[in-house]
Amino acid sequence: MADDIERLATLLSALPPAPQGWVETAQLLPRMRRQLDGLLARAEADAAVRARLEADLESMLAESGITPTARIVDEVRERMRSF
Repeated sequence: MADDIERLATLLSALPPAPQGWVETAQLLPRMRRQLDGLLARAEADAAVRARLEADLESMLAESGITPTARIVDEVRERMRSF
């Protein structure tokens, strides 16, 4: 097993560094996840917030500092189904 770990470490160290854009995006993900979770918690607790999300999801996301990508919009719609 130790040999496997050393081999894996050798292979990983031979890879080129991740592109800077990937690194920056990975660093932003935890903050964006917290913002999204907070917005959805507010929507679950407050009918007015939920109604605004349902009426204009992309704008509400943008106002909350969340870039409304197709993936995020799909995730929010899916999570809102459980309200």
